[in-house]
Amino acid sequence: MIARQAVYPLTLALVLAACGGASDPAKGAKADAKDAKVDAKTDLADTKRNDATSLDKAVQALDLSGPVPPEASAVFFTVDGALIPIGCYDSAKKKLDGGKDCLALVKAGDEVYLRSNSVEKLDKAGAPKSAMCQPGEDKPTSIGIPSVDSGETFDYAVFPKSMGKLVNRVDPETYSEKGRVASEDEKKALSELIKPDAELQINQSVAFDVDGDGQADKLFSVYVVNPKDSEKLSYSGVLLQRGNAPGKWVPLLESRNDTETYTVRAFIDLDGDKSQEVWVNAVLTDGGGGDRILKLKDGGADPLAKWSCGI
Repeated sequence: MIARQAVYPLTLALVLAACGGASDPAKGAKADAKDAKVDAKTDLADTKRNDATSLDKAVQALDLSGPVPPEASAVFFTVDGALIPIGCYDSAKKKLDGGKDCLALVKAGDEVYLRSNSVEKLDKAGAPKSAMCQPGEDKPTSIGIPSVDSGETFDYAVFPKSMGKLVNRVDPETYSEKGRVASEDEKKALSELIKPDAELQINQSVAFDVDGDGQADKLFSVYVVNPKDSEKLSYSGVLLQRGNAPGKWVPLLESRNDTETYTVRAFIDLDGDKSQEVWVNAVLTDGGGGDRILKLKDGGADPLAKWSCGI
């Protein structure tokens, strides 16, 4: 739409005088209404999406259509120079698994969904490849993919791409200083269960419905610094309180006299049973780390495989 030039009051008065005074108000109103219709048509044309432009293409959501478990097999990967399978569901065997046993479920050319905090994309799986934390392995137990091979970094990946919409990522604020909170009653209940030999520290606090019953469940990652050796932890663990059992805390993962702290990174229903599996990351005091998927059960959880990256 062409912009109209501003007309100052004095100029307007001179123009009206030269033309014999002001025009008929009714005619002026009709003219204004006509101009408004033209402007509306022009504005509508200006704001209409053009699907041929690169900007419009960029804002379109990724196509994550397709089957999901239990009808389809699925694999969850962490990413470290390659796709490391830490959990999977085999629809033919109707079984959850982890590690190298998941490799057969993904073939070269299969479409994979990759995600980091700020980027999500689709790419095609390549040949088996050792991850950066798996040097010197005779037989690779991870999978290469072009975007990672070219230097892009991601937190996780899933196959098939349709699983991308089922990953419930945990807000980083839950393990920030602001999010590491527990009530006095919660600390007391956790301490009675753990029996720490020093002050109980909260590493993370997460609320999420893990069992699909419509009630928020609560998870705490906690640790206790060894009072005799500050380089070690006398206790570290992830504990769950289900929404339908307030006050009852169940350990999902524990270690004693070691150096690892745990962070819950995401929840995903890998086998389609409406109960979430739990992705947990471990970090050692020497900077090392690894990941694993936990399958919840009454009274605790079972890992689908050993820790990735050799923990």
